[in-house]
Amino acid sequence: MTLLSHSRRPAVSAVTAVLAAAALIFGSAAPAMAAPPSPPPVEKLVALGDSYAAGQGAGAPLDGCLRSTAAYPYQLDAEPKLNLLRLPACSGATIEDVTNTQLSQVNKGTTLVTITAGANDAGAGAVYAACAPDPASFACQQAAVAAFGVVTSGAIAEDLQSLITAVAERAPRARIVVTDYPIPFEVGIDPVGDGVNDLTALLNAQIAAAVGQAAAGGADVAYASVWAAFLDHQVGDAEPWLGANPNDPFTFLHPTPQGQAVYAAAVLGAL
Repeated sequence: MTLLSHSRRPAVSAVTAVLAAAALIFGSAAPAMAAPPSPPPVEKLVALGDSYAAGQGAGAPLDGCLRSTAAYPYQLDAEPKLNLLRLPACSGATIEDVTNTQLSQVNKGTTLVTITAGANDAGAGAVYAACAPDPASFACQQAAVAAFGVVTSGAIAEDLQSLITAVAERAPRARIVVTDYPIPFEVGIDPVGDGVNDLTALLNAQIAAAVGQAAAGGADVAYASVWAAFLDHQVGDAEPWLGANPNDPFTFLHPTPQGQAVYAAAVLGAL
């Protein structure tokens, strides 16, 4: 009995060693399940700017800033994973107004900021108001000279670049998207319309320059251009996406709900 039991021990030890080696090679436990992918983060949006960002003319005004629920920031809010935190944009706002009265709405928790500003600095509306009644008037000439002087001075690009930089400092994790403006009139509609078109094209060039300079300085900023999308939908075309009645200053030259949808699509395309 003793000899037989003793003689079997090496065989048992050998089997144990083989099983242990197999466990090391093939694994003794079921493979761990891969962790599910993290859901994409929700973008927290603050929308800065003038009447175009506020949605003037696209729906019933909600307040004294002429905001409407058809404004492109509200349309963006309806997108998955996009949450509109605040819409301080206000009709009539200049770049300086945005800096002084709206910028404070941006903070470190903001992850997306849109900016539509510069048209009130350029004075395109003032040119139309002065020139539409009489393009040959002295008032028209004065308004046109003043507006073209502003947009060719580089001041708009400088002020907008400063605003973009200030946004980036207040919200270091934010993506900043800056839009431009539609060329409002069908080409050749009349001399006044062509002049306003030229002024708007110069303004858009200033906006693009500001975005480029801010990006070169390290800001996470993108340029969302809309002017090409509005071609064939300008004032004078069969289906304008801008208010076309000059006797209605609330809607005139402001995006319709479809025009606001163009802005929303441009911002989404820049993300």
